[in-house]
Amino acid sequence: MPVSFKEQRLTTYFRKIAPHYDLVNTLISFGLHHFWRRFAVEKANLHPGQQVLDVCCGTGLITKDLAQKVGPRGYVAGLDLSLPMLKIAAKNLRELSRSHRIQLVEGNAMDLPFPDNSFDRAVIGYGLRNVADMRQALRELYRVLKPGGRIVGLELGKPRYPLLNKLYALYSATFPPLVGLLLTGDKKPYLYLHRSVQAYPSPAQVSAIFGQIGFTAVQYYELSWGIATVHTGDKPGL
Repeated sequence: MPVSFKEQRLTTYFRKIAPHYDLVNTLISFGLHHFWRRFAVEKANLHPGQQVLDVCCGTGLITKDLAQKVGPRGYVAGLDLSLPMLKIAAKNLRELSRSHRIQLVEGNAMDLPFPDNSFDRAVIGYGLRNVADMRQALRELYRVLKPGGRIVGLELGKPRYPLLNKLYALYSATFPPLVGLLLTGDKKPYLYLHRSVQAYPSPAQVSAIFGQIGFTAVQYYELSWGIATVHTGDKPGL
């Protein structure tokens, strides 16, 4: 599948910010992204020995959590479009990879290089907002999940309360780009972050799309007053 202009732009952004990605995320979220990540992993309801896919895995923080949950008998594949991010993920996972089955794959979320019905669980962290076509990415995740499998999506969002939403919009338009400029020398990726969050559909709208793809028992959880949202859905069993 050809890489879209949006994906080309994001690949350029992530190449620039990869070395400081986790530090900047910690600073601009005041450390909350660790809580959001752990919440999402818990909602995957993982068991030892399961096969798990982490799409848009970035620097591998979620991948590491998933691998610890499924244990040495399980298998975790982490996929990302950015090779520089995957290189950092490999470093972050180096010690765990000696005892766990972990594979990092350079690939596109909209054309997953895995057979149908391959995984018990699929997690996508901060990816649905960035893919060129959310529905196509969800169709691919649905395809590679086994019947009875579960998807978990972690994404940034907007607070539901109007005053808080306005304050957060002002914050995200100013502070993250400033931090990004100071640490990476480029504020454009974090200006994009602000714009993409503002344009992202509401949790209810995203849930409706999950249902249209075929997922059942779709739920969402708003975290930190709606600054982050976790979606879950199940692929019907046979």
